[in-house]
This record gives sequence, structure tokens and C-alpha cells, in this order.
Amino acid sequence: MNANFSELKDLNEEEKNPDWLKDKGNKMFATGNYLAAVNAYNLAILLNNNIPVLYLNRAACHLKLRNLHKTIEDSSKALELLIPPVPDNADARVKAYVRRGTAFCQLELYAEGLQDYDAALKIDPTNKILKQDAEKIQHIIQGTAQDS
Repeated sequence: MNANFSELKDLNEEEKNPDWLKDKGNKMFATGNYLAAVNAYNLAILLNNNIPVLYLNRAACHLKLRNLHKTIEDSSKALELLIPPVPDNADARVKAYVRRGTAFCQLELYAEGLQDYDAALKIDPTNKILKQDAEKIQHIIQGTAQDS
């Protein structure tokens, strides 16, 4: 048993349910307690590391905490788990691309960020906000960013 699993032995039966931990993390996120949410998602992932939404939600926390490399890692893992791409997981894939793209842009890796926004737009081509954000990134890359 590795060190990570020692955290699990103190949990009661209800707390050993990844869905319960996900809900707990979601509640913590909603109140702005991002570190507590990360901890809940960490435990849920220890229990079941094949649930894409856990990585997706933890990526959202890391983005809020400006743990940008961890955001990229978790978004990438979510995308790995969201294969094959089917209509049922389209929304989750868009979120993963946008979160990862946002993290890339905050790291000033605009080309990578734009690539992820373009991938999100291929899934959701009518999303006006995505289009606007992709255009802003394109302007930054071209050196024509305007203050709005």
C-alpha cells in the first residue's frame, strides 16, 4: 500500500465513494474553497482514476488557484479518458480544451492556447464566447491585441 492510500483508511464508507467525494468537491468549489475541493477530487481519483469529470473539476480548481501546469496536466488526462469522442462527452471535451487553452494563454503560450480553443470550436462551432476568445488569442499572436 503506497503513501497515498494511507489517506483513504481514515475515511468512512460514504466517504470512500468517488461520487460522494466529487459532490463534496463541487460544493467546496461553489463556495470558493478551491484547496478543499482539490483534496476531495484527489481522494476520489485515488479511489477511481478513470472518471474524466474528476480531472476536469480538479483542473478548474487548479485554474482558479493559478496552478497552471497542473491545470494542463488534469485537462490532458481528462481528454485522454474522454476517448472515443462521442456526442455524450462533447461538453466535457470542450471544457477540457478551454481550461487547458486558458492555462496555456496565462503561461503566455498563445499558440498552444489557440490550438485548444480551435479544438473546442470544432466541437461547438456556434459558441460565440469561444469564437471571441479565440479571436482575442489570435490578435495577441499577431501583435494586434486591443484593450477592450
